[in-house]
Amino acid sequence: MSSSRILWILALAFTPTGALAAAGAHHRIRVIRRLVRRGERAQGVVIRLEPTQLEGPGSDSSLTLRSSGTTVYYPVIAWATADGQAMETRATVARPLHKTLSLGTRVEVRYDPAKPSRWTSGAETTGLWWLFVAIGGVLMAVGSGFLVGALAYGH
Repeated sequence: MSSSRILWILALAFTPTGALAAAGAHHRIRVIRRLVRRGERAQGVVIRLEPTQLEGPGSDSSLTLRSSGTTVYYPVIAWATADGQAMETRATVARPLHKTLSLGTRVEVRYDPAKPSRWTSGAETTGLWWLFVAIGGVLMAVGSGFLVGALAYGH
């Protein structure tokens, strides 16, 4: 296989992957910000922690670096909408036990009254999502570099 073709393949792998990662993370940031700004408020409480085992490379689960076998926990929060609808929602990010919310912790929830399943907790920040935006940007930059190389090498 020619070097030019390899550069094209790498460009076509990195650029869209980076764009999708950055766009998906940025969308989540926008949703969180919109809910924090305009969402209805409710008080919730952590009623349980759902454990999940991180799996290492080669498993059917998730790929992680140096965390294979680590158990992380998703807090499950019980709360009610303004019209009294009982909700039980699981956080989107799991953390090690010493870094997650404890059972019984009270949490402010912000939600969309038109779709209460669209919610965020006061404990959720956008820092992790900005990291994914940055990683997506780096992948797009690398893919663009491969694209420039493929165009230059092909001529």
